[in-house]
Amino acid sequence: MPRLENRRGFALPMAILVIAVITAALAAGFMATNAEIASNQAVKGTDRAYAIAENGLEQFIVRRSQTGWCQYCGSPPTTAAESTKVASNGGYAWVVSRRIHPSSGTSDPAYYFITSTGVDTTTKMSAGGRTIYATRAVGMYAKWNSNVVNVMASWTSLSGVQKNGTGTIDGNDQCGVDTALAGVTVPTGLYSQSGTHGPTGNPPIDSNQTVYQLAQQVKIDWAGILGGSITPDIEIPPGSFPSAATFTADTSYWPIIRIHTNGFSLPNAGRGMIIADSDFVISGSNMWNGIVLVGGSLTSNGNNTTAGATISGLNVLLGDSTVASGVDGYATANGQKTYVYNSCWVSRASKGLQGYVAYPNTWVDNVAIY
Repeated sequence: MPRLENRRGFALPMAILVIAVITAALAAGFMATNAEIASNQAVKGTDRAYAIAENGLEQFIVRRSQTGWCQYCGSPPTTAAESTKVASNGGYAWVVSRRIHPSSGTSDPAYYFITSTGVDTTTKMSAGGRTIYATRAVGMYAKWNSNVVNVMASWTSLSGVQKNGTGTIDGNDQCGVDTALAGVTVPTGLYSQSGTHGPTGNPPIDSNQTVYQLAQQVKIDWAGILGGSITPDIEIPPGSFPSAATFTADTSYWPIIRIHTNGFSLPNAGRGMIIADSDFVISGSNMWNGIVLVGGSLTSNGNNTTAGATISGLNVLLGDSTVASGVDGYATANGQKTYVYNSCWVSRASKGLQGYVAYPNTWVDNVAIY
């Protein structure tokens, strides 16, 4: 019968083998842990990059037309592509707008595809010996809104104008850029005046159209404006009208001011666009440069000046028959007032209306990055 013999040196190889197995298992565990940590960091970095990209795109839509905000942008877009870098907390977004369909007229705007690539600089990863950052791109289709107020005269009133006293209502462009417009444009039979100081322009008084015909010519979506299609910088109430000192301190300040208060009176001189839902009053020596849109009647008293364009009686566009008849809605110009057309002030006041408008249901949350 064979006899078992003592095998010298067996314990050492066995110990080495066990140590090797344990080492491999530990190494595999560490590698798995590191891979999971890296994966979690990549996911978190991608999520942060997505938030940065979304914020960059939203800022571009809202702020693109602000003077000096966009690095490589025209005003309006004059090339097939424009772009800017939008700084963000923990990274940045590079926003690019590419034109996919040029404009062929006012009824056919230009369309763009806007992409925003977010970069999270707080998450650094290595690949191929170089450091890379988490990125994510989003996009959407948008159209360029070039809406401007259709100016037909220095003062257009769908509800008529009653001019009393002296003063100037002039349709000649004070900026010297545009051709002369009518001094006053009203529906047939809805202009009257006392005294000999009549409007000037080409023609001085345009009253050759019915209320309905003039309403078609104005081309203002007043119902849409009252419904919120234009986002104001200031809304009264609850906000308050900017002081004269505010306008003096910042000559580039041209706000859009929405006024809900009926019979609101312009408190001081200023500039920009006024959107008054109903009746509006300009008294004293107050001056306004820009655009004045009034839903009801406009009453102008005293020695005041409005340079740009004025349109009143816009509630006619909503089917207000009493305003259309001129019974309650007559615009009244009393005293030594001055209403002159100025195309430069109209263009500057309407600049806030121009910009990208997102096309519904076109959001893409994972645009390919090449």
